[in-house]
Amino acid sequence: MTNSDQEHNIVLEDKDVKIFEGLSQLDIAVNEQLLDILDLNAEQLTYYLEDAILDNPFIDLDYALESFLGKNAQSIPEPNIRGVESQLPTSPQSLSVFLFEQIMMFRQTEIRDVMVRLVDYLDDNGYLPYTYQELAKEIEASSEMVVLDAMTLIKSLEPAGVGAYDLQESLMLQTERDLHAPDVAYYLLEEFYNEITEKDYVEIQQKSDITLDEIKQSVNYYHTLRPAPATLFDRQAKINLIPDVTLQVKNDQLALRYNRQYYPKITFNQTYYEEMQREPDVTLKAYIEPKKTAYLDLTNNLRKREHLILEVVKEIILHQSDFFFKGETEKKPLMIKDLATSTRLSEPIIKLIVTNKNIQFNQTVMPLTDFINVATHEGRGGLTAKKIKEIILDFLKDAPATMTDHEVVDELAKQKVIISERLINNYRKQL
Repeated sequence: MTNSDQEHNIVLEDKDVKIFEGLSQLDIAVNEQLLDILDLNAEQLTYYLEDAILDNPFIDLDYALESFLGKNAQSIPEPNIRGVESQLPTSPQSLSVFLFEQIMMFRQTEIRDVMVRLVDYLDDNGYLPYTYQELAKEIEASSEMVVLDAMTLIKSLEPAGVGAYDLQESLMLQTERDLHAPDVAYYLLEEFYNEITEKDYVEIQQKSDITLDEIKQSVNYYHTLRPAPATLFDRQAKINLIPDVTLQVKNDQLALRYNRQYYPKITFNQTYYEEMQREPDVTLKAYIEPKKTAYLDLTNNLRKREHLILEVVKEIILHQSDFFFKGETEKKPLMIKDLATSTRLSEPIIKLIVTNKNIQFNQTVMPLTDFINVATHEGRGGLTAKKIKEIILDFLKDAPATMTDHEVVDELAKQKVIISERLINNYRKQL
C-alpha cells in the first residue's frame, strides 16, 4: 500500500462491527460451514439458510431481501450487467478481459500472441482442456513448443487455476501458489487424487507416511479452492443490484456500512425452546439440546462472514482511495495476491470473499471484482492494456456492423494488434 492510499480513514458506521483481526487460515479452513457461505450472495445465502434450518424447529428466518425487493420494486430500474445506473463509465470486469490485461504485461513476442489466441479456447470453467499438440494444430502455430510455452504462462496468471487441463491440475495450480496451503496438500493431489476424491484415506496411509490428521487438514483446505476459476467473475443480473456494503464520503472521511438489511436474518425461538426443555421426555431433551448450539454456530459464522467481507472491502478502498475519494476514473492495478498479502488471508479465501459481492458508491453498484485489474499497468512493450483496449474500441466504432469477429481479428492483426474473437465479442457488447 502506498502513502497516498493511507491518506484517508475508513469509518465503520455500524458501531457494533469491529474488523476481525488475527483470524488465522486454520481457523477458517477447519470451519466448513463458513466456507460454504463465504462466496454466496444474498439470494444464495437465503437458500442455504433454508436448507440449514430445515431440521431445527427453533430457528426462524426473516426474508429481508424479499421484503426489500417488494418495497422497492418500482424504484429499481432494469439492470444492465453492472449496476443500478443505465449509463456507466466502464464495463464490468470479465475473465477474458482480466486475462488479456495480464497478458499485455508481457513483452510482445510470438508466445504472447499465442497466449491471446488461446483465451478463445478456455471452457466455461476456465480450463484449457487440450494438449499443446492439439492447440498448435488448431491455431496453425509456427511450432508446438511456442504453444506449450504459452499454455504454461497462462497457468501463471490470476485467478489461480485458470488454464488447467482439468480439475486436478486446477486444484494443484491453486495449491502450489498458496503460501497458506498445508505442506502435503499439493503432493496428495499429485499422487493420490483418485484416493482423495473417493475418500480412501486408508489407502493413502498405507502407501505413504502421511497421517490421517494431515490428510483431513488437506481435505478441509481443498474446500477453500475454486473448482472453476472462471466463476470469480460470475454475476447474476438482477440480484447483483443488491449492494453488500455501501461507501459514502462524510466529513472528508470514507464511511463504510455493511448492509445487513438486505441479508436474511435468523432468530432463535427461546420461548419455544424452554417450553420443550421442561418436557420430561429424555429423548426429546437429547434432540433439542444440539439445536441451540447449531444456531449459535451458524450466527457466529454469519458474523465472521460479515467481518471478513468488511476486512477485504476496507483493503480495496484503501488501495483505490483516489477512485473513491478524489474521483479518479481509473482504478489502480490490484491483484488477488495483493489483497492476500495486505489482509494476511489466503488467496483462495480472498477469491471466495470478492465473488458475488457488490459495493455501492455514489448511487452506483459495482462488483468487487471490478477492482481486480491490471489495466493501467504498463507492460514491457510500453503500452497499457487500457491503451490497447482503446485502440481496439476505436477500430470497432468505425468497423461495419456486418464484419464478423473473425474478420475483425484478422484486420487488427495486420496492425500488429493480436486479439481473440472472444474479446472482440466482449468489446462489441460494450459498444
